[in-house]
Amino acid sequence: MSLSSICKSDPNRRLIDTFFDYFEIVPVNTTKLLETVHHLRYQVYCVETGFEDPNLYRHQLEKDEFDPYSVYSLLRHRRTGIYAGTVRLILPRTDTEKCFPIHKVTNHPLFLNHHKFPRTAVGAVSRFAISKHFRKRLGEFSSPTGMSQQERSTHRLEERRIIPHLMLGLVAGLVSMSVKQGIEHWFCMVEPSLLRLLSRYGLQLIPCGPMIDHHGKRQPCYAHLSKFLETAYTEQPAIWELITDEGRNHPLETTRRYKSQVS
Repeated sequence: MSLSSICKSDPNRRLIDTFFDYFEIVPVNTTKLLETVHHLRYQVYCVETGFEDPNLYRHQLEKDEFDPYSVYSLLRHRRTGIYAGTVRLILPRTDTEKCFPIHKVTNHPLFLNHHKFPRTAVGAVSRFAISKHFRKRLGEFSSPTGMSQQERSTHRLEERRIIPHLMLGLVAGLVSMSVKQGIEHWFCMVEPSLLRLLSRYGLQLIPCGPMIDHHGKRQPCYAHLSKFLETAYTEQPAIWELITDEGRNHPLETTRRYKSQVS
């Protein structure tokens, strides 16, 4: 799906404006929001995909040993209040060298190269989750609420166009968290299909080493955040606007170039 299809009803409307009409990126800074994260992860990883055993989480809250060292974002659907997705950024630790999930599944030396990746500046992208159940629940909330049938149909159609780009909202959350935490590099394990989708949007993760078997085939990857964003700026400026909040979460040099172009 092309970016233009998102804004088909108004081709002159910017992606960032259309996206935030429908969704809000929520930093997780309360106990209640953190519980929402864990419950959404339970829904995705235990119920929808079966990656984790639901019997291990009797309170329907999926957690692991990396959560105490992590920060999180949620993606909230404005009209219904439903939380549609979540992602976490695992922060570096100094008490152990192998402090990320990727260290458990690959021995590739690059992921322990502290010259290329200074330990305090590396974070792990993890639990990148978008609920399939959200689409069904969205339909439930499309019942009559005083709008005409035509208005309801238009509203549903526009939301369907934006739903495939939930991923971009989670990437925007990751970028914001990384900037706030001083994280300059990412480690992650990515499904091949997601890696291809990200690439189509100008979001380039760098594969490293062979594919691994971890809940299906996964590709170990890394990214230097400044380069990741610079490539997005060059290849897909509309997406760069969204994931950097119009340059507020990006190195100053690129933001200056952007502001000079839009002024």
